[in-house]
Amino acid sequence: MVNLEEGYWKKIPFYKNVDKTRWEDWKWQIANRLTSLEDVRKVFPVDKALKEVFLKTATIYHFGTTPYYLSLIKEFSYNDPIFKQIFPHTDEINPEKQTHTSLDPFREEELSPVDGLTHRYPDRVLFRATNFCSVYCRHCMRKRNFLEPERARPKEEYDRMFEYIRKNPQIREVLISGGDPLTLPNKKLEYILKNLYQIDHIDIIRIGSRELVVNPYRFFDEGLLELFDKYDKVWLVSHFNHPNEITNITKQAVKNVLKTGTPVLNQTVLMKSVNDDEKTIETLMRDLLRCKIKPYYLFYCDPVEGTIHFRTDLHRGVEILEHLRGKVSGLATPIYAVDLEGGYGKVPVFPNYIVEETDEYVIFRNYEGKLVKQFK
Repeated sequence: MVNLEEGYWKKIPFYKNVDKTRWEDWKWQIANRLTSLEDVRKVFPVDKALKEVFLKTATIYHFGTTPYYLSLIKEFSYNDPIFKQIFPHTDEINPEKQTHTSLDPFREEELSPVDGLTHRYPDRVLFRATNFCSVYCRHCMRKRNFLEPERARPKEEYDRMFEYIRKNPQIREVLISGGDPLTLPNKKLEYILKNLYQIDHIDIIRIGSRELVVNPYRFFDEGLLELFDKYDKVWLVSHFNHPNEITNITKQAVKNVLKTGTPVLNQTVLMKSVNDDEKTIETLMRDLLRCKIKPYYLFYCDPVEGTIHFRTDLHRGVEILEHLRGKVSGLATPIYAVDLEGGYGKVPVFPNYIVEETDEYVIFRNYEGKLVKQFK
């Protein structure tokens, strides 16, 4: 866990005159997003090679980051795991790197009975509230959003989504995603939560958001915390990919959320040269638990156009899970999963610990590689 000192941002010359009240205001963080090369150059020097890469790529897949998230970068190069997640790369637009990819490999748009709502599983729906994010991750599964103007959906579109959910009582769970729904004003977020809460057959409302990672001050907002407390069907699912993203501010933000009775889970994407080694994932899982965030999923990188250069070998995730077994408790072990193309859903991928099985006994391989025979 990274311990950020009081006023740490003042060490960055461009932010030396920003006071604590402004820096810790989530709205200030969004209003002062860096969205252009000129913005970045105010904070970090950008050499000629990086400038060319940015200008080639960001004109297609746009760039955006909060000052907070940018301040977590330790080295302004692709060697840094946070830099690599947000700074454009020409691999995103290289046609040779896009083999077997699609902008919508999971048919989210095709499986939408009404605009903005994807009904892929019988008992749950995906509610895409906005296409806006305070930070645009280069590995985003909805990178097609990067190609569109930034906007939240109008009330009329939400109402059509609510009506569909009301008419389908087999739907028990709603995942509110985007973009990032927690970039919406509290008034608009409450409109969504209130309407979903009033549908009797909805048991769980999941909010998928990366604000805990990129703008944790969002969770210092009493108005948001009151909503979490009021609408107690809500679960928060965050998206930490590297230990450098977890700070003492993260821990306080999660503490604020937990006080409302809202559980906090995390899903991680396995990415080449970002977190695809055992020690990084082990540290990440331990740091998540220190903040009382439950590791939920570790995802094989999706076949989304513009992101495939992050993909590891499928078995790398299995090897990492095998490393975790016996090193950390079950609390710290996520489900390694692949989201199947065509909208066929997620499937878990596990290490195989059964070496031999007969009618009388099973031979297991334990976390140390020792063989253990147990009779049935």
